[in-house]
Amino acid sequence: MIVREENRRVLEARAPALLATIAAAEVPASYVIGATEAGAPTLAIGGIPLHHPRDPQADGVRWARGAAERLSTAGAARAVIVGLGLGYHVEALAARFAGTIVVVEPDPAVWQVALASRDLAALLARVEIELTPDAAAEEASSGSERTRVLGYAPALLLPGDTYRRALTAWQGSATRLGVRLKILVVSPMYGGSWPIAGYAARALAALGHETVLLDLAPFHDGYRALERFGARRARRGVLERSYADVLGAGVVGAVETHEPDIVLALAQAPLTPAALEEIGRLGAARVMWFVEDYRVLTYWREVAKHYDYFFTIQDGECHEALRGVTNAHLEYLPCAFDPEIHRPLSLTPEEQEEYGSDVAFVGAGYRNRRLAFRRFLDLDFRLWGSDWGGAGDLGRVLQRGGDRMSTEESVRVFNAAKVNLNLHSSTYHDDVDPRGDFVNPRTFELAGSGAFQVTDARTLLPPLFDGGEVAIASSVAEMRALTEHYLAHPEERIPMAGRARRRALAEHTYRQRLQRLLGTVVGREQDRFLGRARAATVGDVLRQRSDGAFGEFLAQFPRSLPFTLDGLVASIPDRDGALSEPEAIFLFLHQFDELYLREHRG
Repeated sequence: MIVREENRRVLEARAPALLATIAAAEVPASYVIGATEAGAPTLAIGGIPLHHPRDPQADGVRWARGAAERLSTAGAARAVIVGLGLGYHVEALAARFAGTIVVVEPDPAVWQVALASRDLAALLARVEIELTPDAAAEEASSGSERTRVLGYAPALLLPGDTYRRALTAWQGSATRLGVRLKILVVSPMYGGSWPIAGYAARALAALGHETVLLDLAPFHDGYRALERFGARRARRGVLERSYADVLGAGVVGAVETHEPDIVLALAQAPLTPAALEEIGRLGAARVMWFVEDYRVLTYWREVAKHYDYFFTIQDGECHEALRGVTNAHLEYLPCAFDPEIHRPLSLTPEEQEEYGSDVAFVGAGYRNRRLAFRRFLDLDFRLWGSDWGGAGDLGRVLQRGGDRMSTEESVRVFNAAKVNLNLHSSTYHDDVDPRGDFVNPRTFELAGSGAFQVTDARTLLPPLFDGGEVAIASSVAEMRALTEHYLAHPEERIPMAGRARRRALAEHTYRQRLQRLLGTVVGREQDRFLGRARAATVGDVLRQRSDGAFGEFLAQFPRSLPFTLDGLVASIPDRDGALSEPEAIFLFLHQFDELYLREHRG
């Protein structure tokens, strides 16, 4: 299709590279251009109309009225619209909203149809254009204007997740949203979800949000010390509940101090119904990421109704069960990996000798694993991890007497082994669990480490990894057969591990998961979050004064960083050489505040 000349002139002046991309796009046959009786162009994609078939202008005006009201309520200075269509709704909003408008339309074919069908020259001169749906370019987006993200519903109905991904990318990123959310991450005291709390907090901070990790692991010793009373089961339950009440009250105290927008709890975080109700009254959105098997850990029945959002690593029956006890928004969100932790390593010969073997497994000694791994004892097999006491013959391949492995050492084992076994735990099946659904963190961590794995079949695995990336077995016997095959064929094994790592980096990092989680929460809570009183940001101050040494000093910080002594001093780059005058002033003020003023305020 040929872009109209008036549109071409504007884009040639503003964004010639973008014009070239749009002009080169191929318009699929499923993009059907029509016209109303009055001659106004319309567009349908795959049978889905992107505009009202009889009066697209009036339909755009109706959309814009609602959008303008939401922008006003949120006090937003910038509107991001995900989905262009033929631009009727964007034109109508531009007539009603004086702030910045960003149009996120990731399909260049849609742009081509729009620019060939309608005179949008005035609109092109008014708006900013984004083609990238994901957050790859978010660091370049340093705008600090308070932003309301608006999804154009017809575009969100199109097949695939391109538009929804773009929506969550904008909603989940502080640099794009113009608001640095305050998020409190609450860990459990112990267990498999404990490290995930740390990964989640790191990911949220990387997305630009002010994140505090409330690590409750130090309280685990006190919890275990309750055994010293020798109380019977009923009394022991009373003691454990009382201990949880104390920790829940402590979390409420942290919420009062930090005043977060969101409290994100990981599975088994000791938040009681009473604590959750108090957190809700304090104004925070209560979010649970239940990264455990809902069939095994059933305490969700008591707490789920006290959360606003409940994310799970299972769907289907899990969500049906949850709907019976809660009105919280439910969403499937699988585990992931942290690429700064789980990565390929260059091991020394000594490390390879210490951690290497043909076959390895790192994890706890559940019953099904104790039975399954006996079939591998005739191979060069090493077993790492805890809870293997009384495992019989497996004791001769158990390393370090069954001591718990650190994350760093686990990654070394992943890298050193030729084949890593990944059998999901089960307390009620001796072989591969035929009902197994969720995918454990180990799957993503092995892939992220560039390690080859043989894993058991899971119903939720195929959309995440395929048989060309990880070896998938439907039984322990098949795990054994696949292990032998890939030990004998490194020319197949090594490329598979590489493909799994590329897939993991592209789709399965904690940053991507947390961006999706935030996209869901922020999408429903934008007005609430934008309406909360917040400290001025660096961007706010720069808009008032950006010249001189002071402006140069502030320009090095993210625009969304709160303009506070603590925030600025913590973010001053650590480098050699003399301090600039503004750096010295802020460091002096911060030290004076710590020495003389903070105690008085307290």
